[in-house]
Amino acid sequence: MLKLWKLNILVLRIEYSHQHKNLMAFERSIKVAFDKISGDVLEADEIFNEAKDAFQERKKFHREQLELYCCECRQKLTISGSKYDRLHFKHYPGASPCLLKDSKFTPHENEKLKRIYRFRESDRHKELKRKIGERISKVKNADTVHIDDKFIIDDKEKKRPDVFCHYSGQKLAFEIQLSDLPLRYILSRYEFYKRNQIYLIWILDDFDVHGQSQTERDIKYLTEFENFFSLDETTDEFRLLCTYKYPYLDDNNELMSKWIDQPKSVNLNQIKFSIEYYQIYYYNFGENKELKEEEQRRIDTEIKEGERRKREDERRQKTERKVEDIVECLRALWTQKSISFDLAQDKIDSLDFFELLILNESKPFTSKKDGLHHWFKIAEKEHHYFLDFMLQCEEINLEVNKKSSTGNSLLYSLFENDALEHKLLLLPKIMARGYKFIKTDEELIHRLDTEDKYIQSTIVLCNLSNKLSDGYLVRELFRHESLFCTIESAKRKEITGFGYKSHEWLAFANNAIHSYKQYWDYIEIAFKHFSIWNMIIEKDHKGTFHKKLRQYYNTLPQQNYDCDELFRELYPEIEY
Repeated sequence: MLKLWKLNILVLRIEYSHQHKNLMAFERSIKVAFDKISGDVLEADEIFNEAKDAFQERKKFHREQLELYCCECRQKLTISGSKYDRLHFKHYPGASPCLLKDSKFTPHENEKLKRIYRFRESDRHKELKRKIGERISKVKNADTVHIDDKFIIDDKEKKRPDVFCHYSGQKLAFEIQLSDLPLRYILSRYEFYKRNQIYLIWILDDFDVHGQSQTERDIKYLTEFENFFSLDETTDEFRLLCTYKYPYLDDNNELMSKWIDQPKSVNLNQIKFSIEYYQIYYYNFGENKELKEEEQRRIDTEIKEGERRKREDERRQKTERKVEDIVECLRALWTQKSISFDLAQDKIDSLDFFELLILNESKPFTSKKDGLHHWFKIAEKEHHYFLDFMLQCEEINLEVNKKSSTGNSLLYSLFENDALEHKLLLLPKIMARGYKFIKTDEELIHRLDTEDKYIQSTIVLCNLSNKLSDGYLVRELFRHESLFCTIESAKRKEITGFGYKSHEWLAFANNAIHSYKQYWDYIEIAFKHFSIWNMIIEKDHKGTFHKKLRQYYNTLPQQNYDCDELFRELYPEIEY
């Protein structure tokens, strides 16, 4: 019996616990109802929490002493009971959709809604509705004005704006906000009016832009405009006070925003209508922010460009000092008729690409009308080394093909200077800088007081240089003067540059195989290609060439092939 009694007690405790839990969990979704007979707003939690009061209110309702309406949709309400006899307001079956009927609000949100509906019946709320309705009725192009008696219904919801009107073909709905609104409530109205292509205008009252409530921030961020509107009550005309913030750039080009000091009073003609959001605005914060961001980027670019130019100016000044130092060094070496230019070369080697550009733009290289011609004309005997250095210093730009002011070539300026000696020694350096050898230059060389074979070989090499675009290959050509004069003689079928007579081919060949063993492969293939080989064999009656040839093949001296590139460039017709 004792065990059964304890079990019954446990069951009762569990049942009570469940009931108590369900009672605690019960939350009325409709906190207030409007009684049309008394004009009062009734709070469900106040009139239904006490059983006696709840019974009296229910009795009044069934005696038709109460006529209850939903504060949101203005449809009739009934008083209904729950499983645990908790009375509450409820829509009739088949009622149209309603925010309170179909949405689940949190207790905190329900408390906010209760305050909203109470404020709707407040004197201040009624005053603002009346002023907006009366004043907008007098606005040109405004008509069909409704004050709290226009229901807008679609297949999802039913709304009754505080004030509704038509203006210039647009439908406007004014919603007055005097208390905090749940975000779900704000979004519900925003989406409803947008869905029905009605411009929603929130009218705020007594708010501080510097201490905005969550509701005000929620309204502000519905669009990119971020405008607040309130009724301008300083005039009998319909005007709205617009409070907005604007973007600006501070002294550090940082993008900032600030609320205007005083609200701007505007009429409907000054208002803009956004068909994207179905909201109105006076100042488009988002659009102006983008413009300021674009201006910020432009200023940033200008600042960076200014800093870049400043760095370039500083770099140029530093470079000009380095260049002036090099120029002074070269002037001193010229004056001293120096034979050593290591110091100048070291200074030039330390320059980067930009610094070399400045060096070559400096006065010593650009101010003289005749350029390099001037130096060749005024050079004395001891300046040979200076000219040699200038020609070999590839970092210095030299316009070797530029004519003088009198129309003469650079070689003419060189050979006309009687003070200079050993002119032919400068010729390979001039050709390596890209000089184009011309017929009149041959005549200048022929006038030199030197052996005929050197004149011939120089002319041959200068003409061959015209076929080369690489200064390195030109220098290699002059370094292998005898080899290429030998090959060129075979090609021309005329011995040139050696002092042999035109018929002395056998002696020419014997000298070649004896003197140029390490390059014989080049010579033999050229002799055979240009049909000189058989002629030499035929002239070898005493067998001197055969003997040297056998000796060569018996010993097979090491061949040097460092002229392959040069050979292919000058004689592409020879298969090698």
